[in-house]
Amino acid sequence: MGKKSNYILPIVGAVIGASMLAGPVSAQTVGFATLPPGSINNLTVQVLSKVIQKNSDLKMRVIPFRGAHAMHNAMNSKNAEFGISDIAGMTSALTGAAEYKGRALKNLRVAFRIRTLSVGFYVRKDSKIKTIADIRGKKFSSKWSAFPNALPLSNGIFATAGMSIKDIDGVPATNIIRSADDFKAGKIDVGFFATGAPKMAEVNSAVGGIRFIDIPNTPENNAKMKTIRGDYFVSVVRPSPVNAGIAKPTGVLGVDMVIDVGSHVSDAVVEKLLGAIHPNKAKLVKGHPLFRGFNPKVMARQYSTARYHPAAIKFYKKVGLWK
Repeated sequence: MGKKSNYILPIVGAVIGASMLAGPVSAQTVGFATLPPGSINNLTVQVLSKVIQKNSDLKMRVIPFRGAHAMHNAMNSKNAEFGISDIAGMTSALTGAAEYKGRALKNLRVAFRIRTLSVGFYVRKDSKIKTIADIRGKKFSSKWSAFPNALPLSNGIFATAGMSIKDIDGVPATNIIRSADDFKAGKIDVGFFATGAPKMAEVNSAVGGIRFIDIPNTPENNAKMKTIRGDYFVSVVRPSPVNAGIAKPTGVLGVDMVIDVGSHVSDAVVEKLLGAIHPNKAKLVKGHPLFRGFNPKVMARQYSTARYHPAAIKFYKKVGLWK
């Protein structure tokens, strides 16, 4: 599963799997790789795993990793069955681009699309920073040693102001959780995270309120984002009880969030997982309101590079979703 340092302690995943997802002794156990607790990816996988286990004979073992690179490596090397990532990051892994240069991970496949992942820059509610351009020269997380996918995501946002991460005063961070903790501690002026994540509610409470910086949803800004990665676009997030820092409709960076699966995973396991998810949106929404953005009718959206697992294609043909 890659270097030991890529894990958030293996015992954590075991404890989560055992305490939260107890199932029949005879059930087949499959590993579900995700990011650390507090992240939107971890929350998503926890909810998915509960629904999958209650509606199939699969026993899900949630395994937290420090970054997407470690998750993809785990699936590629047959040390985890499923994982979660944005489609742009998965495409880079498949093609050996960006942070995966020279190390293409060819064994990754798509199981299904969940929803739009919306990520943005946030500041304290009373900050004088109002636009992306205002961030120039400010303290912002850099290096991202355990979560290199933060670099293209950040640059996708900076591109809308003709900037890059080179235009900020970098403060090294390992991953998004550490970066958020640095923001709470006042070590950085601007944070970076997914909207709706549990960690954002924590930060919002700790600092007396946060505000995500709006990116106008214009053709120009969409085009600028796509110069970084073609799957990026402006996503408008609306206020809700789970969206800390969103007081009005706010443009941030959007990209499809997908569930990855290793090519080694059996057809039976993939079909069982999809069979548990496809008809159960209501149960997912009950697990967390963010799943209101899950649309079963487009869970088989096709992409230019990433390919679906053969069993997923078979399933989607059976339910009339494959075109």
